[in-house]
Amino acid sequence: MARPEQKPAGGAARRFAINLIGVVGLVYGGLAIVSYLFQSAILDFTQAPYRWLQLEGAARLLPPAMVLVVCLFVAYLLERGADSE
Repeated sequence: MARPEQKPAGGAARRFAINLIGVVGLVYGGLAIVSYLFQSAILDFTQAPYRWLQLEGAARLLPPAMVLVVCLFVAYLLERGADSE
């Protein structure tokens, strides 16, 4: 009989970390950009981490865009590392 392939013990924790990073990126990156573009009062909580910067105009979009890109990149690296194990 062939032995079933064993999965690494940290698989569930890694998936949770990937999903958590993705949610943070979408909420404080993607939704913050949408909130700035449509000036939505419902999504004001997504702008809270960036208000202290007091940016005006298009510069307001830079911090959320950086958060979105970094979170997607880190999630991609974690996912790629999970596939190689």
